[in-house]
Amino acid sequence: MSELWIVWAATFALGAILGVWWMLTRRVLPLERQLAEARELARSQEASAKELRQSQERLEGSFTVLQQVAATISGHPSQPAEMLGAVVSIVARAMEADLCAFLLFDEPSGELVTQPGAFGLGEDEGSLYRVPVTNHQSSSVRVFLSGEPFITGDAQNDPRVQGALSRLWRCHSLLVVPLTLESKRIGVMRVGSFRSNFFTPDHIRLSAVIAEEAVVLVESAMLNRKLSEANQRLSEINRLKDDFVSTVSHEFKTPLTSIKGFLSVLLDGEVGPVNEEQMRFLKIAKSAADRLTDLVSDLLDLAKLESGARMDFVPIELRDMMEQCEDDHAPLAEVRQIKLKLEAPAQPIHVRGDPRWIRQLLDNLLSNALKFTRPNGTVVISAAAKGETAVVTVQDDGIGIALEDQQRVFEKFYRASNRSAINAPGTGLGLAIAKFIIDKHEGRIWVESEPGKGSRFHVALPISREAPAGEAPTESNGSAGKEEKVES
Repeated sequence: MSELWIVWAATFALGAILGVWWMLTRRVLPLERQLAEARELARSQEASAKELRQSQERLEGSFTVLQQVAATISGHPSQPAEMLGAVVSIVARAMEADLCAFLLFDEPSGELVTQPGAFGLGEDEGSLYRVPVTNHQSSSVRVFLSGEPFITGDAQNDPRVQGALSRLWRCHSLLVVPLTLESKRIGVMRVGSFRSNFFTPDHIRLSAVIAEEAVVLVESAMLNRKLSEANQRLSEINRLKDDFVSTVSHEFKTPLTSIKGFLSVLLDGEVGPVNEEQMRFLKIAKSAADRLTDLVSDLLDLAKLESGARMDFVPIELRDMMEQCEDDHAPLAEVRQIKLKLEAPAQPIHVRGDPRWIRQLLDNLLSNALKFTRPNGTVVISAAAKGETAVVTVQDDGIGIALEDQQRVFEKFYRASNRSAINAPGTGLGLAIAKFIIDKHEGRIWVESEPGKGSRFHVALPISREAPAGEAPTESNGSAGKEEKVES
């Protein structure tokens, strides 16, 4: 009986132990699986974090490179060749490459052209390489046409690469990425290394980011270069034009003087009497010669001003100069039955300017006013000190100027749309010359006008603190009109 009880007790104990073991197994196995999954998750997170750090480093590197590129271009806005050279140098250093160049599409020739300043290329055929976009053996052409990057670790033997170019550039590893601006490809960026199998997918990503961001800067640099070249050509053309105008004007001046002299002799009857019809023809010829002389004089004056005529600035007493202008234009005003009035300032006003050119300025304004005023009209020239400025005004009650013409009356050869109403002669240069003169004197000129009610041309000149030699300064130079303002 006791033995049976022992067996039963042992069996019961074993069952209990097995039950406990089974319960522990059910609990431990899931924990082990969870632990394994946690370890795997930790490893995955660590790998992700490492990849994230690497991506961040790549992005930071790309951002730094782009900052350097942008700073370089903004520092050389007028030197496109230096800009492109600096950009490829930065890219080459960032990618640890030996060669780097931009090949941009030249539309007139249909070629990809290596731009000046290519990194790692000397002044040889390699730096001046051009390849037609019809040459599909060129990896650069294929990238340009397809927009897909290209990479090889053995450019010397890769059949996908044009061997002549890779040998010319002496590179073994080659990377080419497209330069795309708003869905339009403008060229490719070509990066090379003397080492085989050097470039990695990371280099492709970096170069693609750089190319995507740098393309705007490259396009800007190229536009600046084209603009600079166009400006140089325009400057040269303008210089040739000025030389031609000056030469022709001088050549015209001598024979014109002779023609006018002989016409005067004939009109005065010094070589014999002329009949009424002959006199009429001679007067027409004299009038035409006078107009041509005025044109030549205007062209010569304009050429001098545009070429930087020297200005001898001295104190000028406005009242005296205005009186001289009135005396000189009085005969013409009388012939045209126009009343010419001078409203001189009560006190002398001295302005700083070149007497020869200030006189030319006033003459042009008075001549213009008389030209566009009908008989029995009035032209008034006046001046007033307004603080640090003297304002001369030439006013007429002539045909006036339309609003759309007022913005252009100071342009060379511009003639107002209503000038035919009075059949006024002229070259369209008088006011342009006046504008040049006033700009040289750091003053201002503007017009107020209304069609049918006349015009007022205002000229503002800086007041001089010095009186002309031998003349004591007056109070008007310093305080007259100090509280007044110049209005335009």
